[in-house]
Order: sequence, then structure tokens, then C-alpha cells
Amino acid sequence: MQLYPLKLVTVVGESIVMHDIAQRGLKLGASGYTLAEVIGEGSRSARNVGVSGEAKTMKLEFIVPMDVAVKISLHVSTDYFEHYAIMAWMSDVHVVRGQSYYPDSK
Repeated sequence: MQLYPLKLVTVVGESIVMHDIAQRGLKLGASGYTLAEVIGEGSRSARNVGVSGEAKTMKLEFIVPMDVAVKISLHVSTDYFEHYAIMAWMSDVHVVRGQSYYPDSK
């Protein structure tokens, strides 16, 4: 079994902008994404606790090579941090069948 070192870019924030960020991530080189409604509590208070209907907070994840991770993170930080309740982070991951995440392998 071969493992491929990649980056997991996670963005948590207001649902109103998450689909736009997801589409921009694809344009910046991501091959796909995962988007889910979330609830939680942190320094900015509780989010989505007891809320029905459309989620106010979502989590968006991309698994990408480092260069794409940097592009997505830069886009989120420069275009959204000032105006929306959003946080983002990058983690190291090792993926089985990860060759599909590299543009040259398709």
C-alpha cells in the first residue's frame, strides 16, 4: 500500500459563502471537496445549537497538494476573513489512492 502526502484544508464558517469558496477551490486546482452542516461552540459563542432549517455554519474540506492548499488558504483569508465569521486551517494527511489528487496523474 502506498500513501500519498497531501494537505487537508478545512474551512468553517457562514453557510452563505461556503458554496462560493468550494467552487473557487475547484478553480484553484482542487479535484473535489466535502461540505457538511456543523454545530459547535467556541470563542464566538455557540453556533447552530437548536437551530432548524438551513445551517448557519458549515465545514468545507479539500484534500490537495501543498501548492493548491496555499492558494485556497490565501483566497479564504484575503477575501472572506474581514467580512464573515470564518476560520481555516491546514493539516498533513496521507491518502491511499492519493495519486488522483495530483494533476499530472489524471
